[in-house]
Amino acid sequence: MPIEGGLSNRAWRLEADREAWFVRRGHPDAERLGVDRRSECVVLHAVAAAGLAPEVLACDPQAGLLVTRFIAAPPWQVADTLDEHNLRRIGRQLRCLHELPVPAGIQSVAYSRQARHLASGLPADDAAAAALAGRAAAAFGRIEGRRFEPALCHNDLHHLNLLDDGERLWLVDWEYGGRGDPLLDVAGFLALHDLAPGPTAVFLAAYGRLGPADRAMLDDARWAFDYVQWLWYRSRFTGPASGEGHYAERLAQRLLRCNN
Repeated sequence: MPIEGGLSNRAWRLEADREAWFVRRGHPDAERLGVDRRSECVVLHAVAAAGLAPEVLACDPQAGLLVTRFIAAPPWQVADTLDEHNLRRIGRQLRCLHELPVPAGIQSVAYSRQARHLASGLPADDAAAAALAGRAAAAFGRIEGRRFEPALCHNDLHHLNLLDDGERLWLVDWEYGGRGDPLLDVAGFLALHDLAPGPTAVFLAAYGRLGPADRAMLDDARWAFDYVQWLWYRSRFTGPASGEGHYAERLAQRLLRCNN
């Protein structure tokens, strides 16, 4: 049975021997968008062993094939990210992730490097990209200039990647997972859901790992995450008539407002 909703991959629910499995074939151009399939397999086994993600049955990087246990639970909706109980749950879950040992053999995810890679594929006369480039360089310079302990990060904590069975919150879609800066993982969740100061405070209290230096960088980190997200959409979807194209334009306007 096909599963709808993914922007880049194809997925199905497969039933065999009275068990249900999630089957995914990765997008053939995933590497251009920053995906390392070999690293993804290592990450998936680590987070599944920690109980944060579904059991892995098979992971074939060359074929882009992934089979995990199917979690019969709905993803969060936007409203779920505003609920204080849920904000505490995801804060604690993210803390557990960032406290795991970083496995060997996974990619190092640097948002500044990803930004340069994605920006290099845009037209040379892209006015919006030119307007944002200076702010991006300054923001990444400040973020990367501080001291931090790298952690195992998800890097795409969209509410649709959070499956809730009522007891456990499962994190899925680890394509962009890797060794990275936990501040940007935190900022990504906040930016993706445009959380206001009140919900942000609830989430950060439950997370409990953000020191004063990181808190001072949080606005920069949220902007930087939005910037990389915008570049990804511009690289993946070029048609202005698509819903994703409109979303990219809204992101650009938000980035430009903050740029002034």
